[in-house]
Amino acid sequence: MAVQSVAVLGLGTMGAAMAQRLVDAGLDVRVWNRSPEKAEKFGDRAAGSAAEAVEGADAVLTMLFDADSVRAVADDVLPAMRPGAIWLQSSTTGPGAAEEFAARAREAGVRFLDAPVLGTKAPAEQGKLTALLAGDDADVDEVQPILDAISVKQVRVGAPPQASALKIAANAWIATVTAGIGQSLTIAERLGVDPAQLLTAIEGSAVDTPYLQMKGKAVLARDFTPSFEVTGLLKDVRLAAQTPGVDTALLDALAGLYAAAADGGHGDEDVAAVWHAFQR
Repeated sequence: MAVQSVAVLGLGTMGAAMAQRLVDAGLDVRVWNRSPEKAEKFGDRAAGSAAEAVEGADAVLTMLFDADSVRAVADDVLPAMRPGAIWLQSSTTGPGAAEEFAARAREAGVRFLDAPVLGTKAPAEQGKLTALLAGDDADVDEVQPILDAISVKQVRVGAPPQASALKIAANAWIATVTAGIGQSLTIAERLGVDPAQLLTAIEGSAVDTPYLQMKGKAVLARDFTPSFEVTGLLKDVRLAAQTPGVDTALLDALAGLYAAAADGGHGDEDVAAVWHAFQR
């Protein structure tokens, strides 16, 4: 039977947008955030505690910053979830933590879906995320109303922690290409070329992408309004560097660049702000 009620825990940039999509889809939604002011716009849908939010819910969706945040919330909510409810763990925590959370769900009598998403603020607001899903197919089918509200594409990749592993691989690519944009724009400028001409030269070629044009123009405009924050991508690069058997030379360099941007006061800005690391 398809879920009718869902609790959303974590109302940051992504969580708030996803919760609003679920409300707009007509689901019975309860929300909770550690900082209560972020829940105020949801009115009486806001719960006073995470445990209160999940009570009786068919499904619980967590969208928190990191594994430690999920652990802290899980301590409160797993005992409060009804037996057989489905936990969609959408926070980016890495595969090791995803395995841990799957085991904790089993111990609590709760079904678990490893369910991170690809996309940033605008796709989340538009319900155009890509959902990565690892878990029982029947459970995925049961949460389809949630997936229909938040995503336009769903990729099923077996059992946990495969979805979290795929998310880390994808975010390593995002970190690579975003840093590359900042570096190339800086090279052009330092060599006396209008950096805007770089985007013009690449436009329409085999190596052009909408992402390149979007982030490149953001850098040129010095508009670092966050869709995905530097600190979040830095966390994910460091998770990627924990992958067994992978040469971390590039990942270590990327971690250094994003850390430099964060240390320079740009951690809460959009990932395009890695450009600042090349201005030293």
